Amino acid sequence: MNTEPLSSAVSRSTVIAVVAATTAAQVAAVMGSSAFPVIAPALAVNLGVEPSLVGYQVSLIYGTAMAGSPFMGNLVPRWGACRAMQVGLITTVLGLLLAMTASFAALLAGSILLGLSLSVMQPASAHLLFRFSPPENRNLIFSIKQTGIPLGWALMGAIAPAVTIALGWRWALGVVVMASLATAAAIQPQRAAWDDDRRALAADRRGLLAGVGLVWRYPALRWLSLMSFCFAFVQLCFATFGVTMLVQEIGYSLVAAGFLLSLVFAAGVTARILWGWVADSAGDSLLVLVVLGLVMVICCIVLTLLSGAWPAWALILLFVVFGATGVAWNGIFIAEAARLAPPGQVSPAVGGAMVWNFGGVLFGPAVFALTYKLVGSYTGTFWLLVLVGASGCAFLATAFALTRPARAMAD
Repeated sequence: MNTEPLSSAVSRSTVIAVVAATTAAQVAAVMGSSAFPVIAPALAVNLGVEPSLVGYQVSLIYGTAMAGSPFMGNLVPRWGACRAMQVGLITTVLGLLLAMTASFAALLAGSILLGLSLSVMQPASAHLLFRFSPPENRNLIFSIKQTGIPLGWALMGAIAPAVTIALGWRWALGVVVMASLATAAAIQPQRAAWDDDRRALAADRRGLLAGVGLVWRYPALRWLSLMSFCFAFVQLCFATFGVTMLVQEIGYSLVAAGFLLSLVFAAGVTARILWGWVADSAGDSLLVLVVLGLVMVICCIVLTLLSGAWPAWALILLFVVFGATGVAWNGIFIAEAARLAPPGQVSPAVGGAMVWNFGGVLFGPAVFALTYKLVGSYTGTFWLLVLVGASGCAFLATAFALTRPARAMAD
């Protein structure tokens, strides 16, 4: 179990700067991948395909992220975490520029680049955050950084539909290009200080897939990673098909549906910070994750009953509760994965755990799209998410039981 203390030489201003930089980089990278589900109806018309096919494109992005995570997790110490984040941001820019051509071949290549960008962000940021964060606030700090994911989705849900209607979908992608370039430039002055451990760690010649085996050798880390597969499956299916469901089955406009999706991720931003603080205060991250998972499953059950007759306030309440639970678990998960990692192996362990996380994102939208073809309705297909979410809770309960002796000794 990794319990490396914070160096006394690290100032509070450094901690704040690291959190701000990793969060901004996460926002930019997520905006790149989340743009496509939000602009799917307009993009589908331009390409002459069904909007539901966006599920396969999202799966390609996250499939690449899944394949790249173990490699990136072991390369981060050699490159330096700050430089790795910059590489990820520039890769996002290149991927979006290719997608703007509206060529299927270029969109394919661009999606692969976007996946590579996502694969480097988590191990790079985890390396920096674990190095500079005080242990007693680690769940909170990791959760603050993870607000970058729902914040990125919320920004695209609020901005992309309006920009698409006014100027076209390419301009919505252009917003992300500018944000990514600005973030990469802004963190450059910190590179020397934040990557000063790069040379010392560069001599590590473990296999590039070491993180995958590492996760499987530690049972609690294994079950935690399997939980993340299920929870990510549910989260990305909701994010990918939520707008299309509201437009095609509930009768909402694209802008109204995008606004509701932005509320989900706005709730996730606030809740991630709250639950991170609760996990630190309670001293039991896994118990907090169990509660979040159970409420998420209940929300999915209620979503199967959704219809156009529902009042707006009820729909808003349901989406906000889902956002506060189903979109709020990630920071605690990554902090717990880093804590369970062997000493000195945070980035490989997080990279290995993210293989399962991205696996849920990869298979989720594709399996949901296939199930939708059989069921014929988006609301009916949400029963799939109920089953997957409940499985994640079972995996989490196993990890909780395995770590109970260690938690009892700590108390």
